[in-house]
Amino acid sequence: MLNDLAILKNASAMAQHAARRHTVIAQNIANADTPEYKARDVETFASLYSQAAREGKDISMLALTSKLVEMPGIASNSGNTVSLEEQMLTSAESVGDHELALAIYRKTFDMMKMALGKNM
Repeated sequence: MLNDLAILKNASAMAQHAARRHTVIAQNIANADTPEYKARDVETFASLYSQAAREGKDISMLALTSKLVEMPGIASNSGNTVSLEEQMLTSAESVGDHELALAIYRKTFDMMKMALGKNM
């Protein structure tokens, strides 16, 4: 029953996307001193969501396999484009997306409990 709720599928996909994005950000930070390393990010959740709606695909599968895109940035002398400040901002945005997905989960379950008459 719970697997059929679209809102829970979307929240799950959003959490998966945020986790994948956080992994890519961690890789960028780890390679901040690597010569010629290009900072990357994953495509936005909004674009994945619209692609899933357009093509009738499962949003959770798209979130797991989202494309990596090169982040724009100014290269250092070594050719590295990682900006630690930009990565920290992107990381905070990713954490916010993950917290939003978890809040959607919690509120959905709260509404289900209330509908069943189990106010806990």
